[in-house]
Amino acid sequence: MRRMVLAVLLVLTVASGTSFSCVGKTLFLGVTPDQHEMLLAEMISVLISERTGTTVKILQFKDVRSLYNAVNKGEVGLIVESTERAAGIVGKGKDATGRAAYDAMKSEYRKSMNLIWLDPIGGTSVTAPVISVETVSNLPALPKLINKLSNIFTEEMYAKVVKSARADQKPNKAARDFLKSKKLI
Repeated sequence: MRRMVLAVLLVLTVASGTSFSCVGKTLFLGVTPDQHEMLLAEMISVLISERTGTTVKILQFKDVRSLYNAVNKGEVGLIVESTERAAGIVGKGKDATGRAAYDAMKSEYRKSMNLIWLDPIGGTSVTAPVISVETVSNLPALPKLINKLSNIFTEEMYAKVVKSARADQKPNKAARDFLKSKKLI
């Protein structure tokens, strides 16, 4: 009898550990009060929630230091970051721009902070979602899903979404409408 109970517990433990479903999980996405970050966070949040069933809670931090403290403590699994700000965080010069800066930050963050830069999301400044290795191991399909946002923005299109968000004072609605127009949700 005891062996049977142990066998059932073992099967349940193994089965629950191999599930790749996102449904029922909560992901904390951290941002600073920057309007650009907030809009991209809303897009990421809506995309993840609609496509996976994962609950995404956007946590707004008063400054970059508070944001990264939460990341280091494991309280936040996903952030929106620009290469310019990232260079200051890792103590590297802001000399590199564009793709070179992105590649440098991607490498440095992975090596020194255990964070993974996903594909950049449009715009003249290189901005990208950055996800913790732990989050990827818990939600392995997330990078592929979030990377769907990488090539959908032109400067003109992004300006329209920003204008819509400002007019309605509802970034969530603007994000949702845009994602629907691109057939991502």
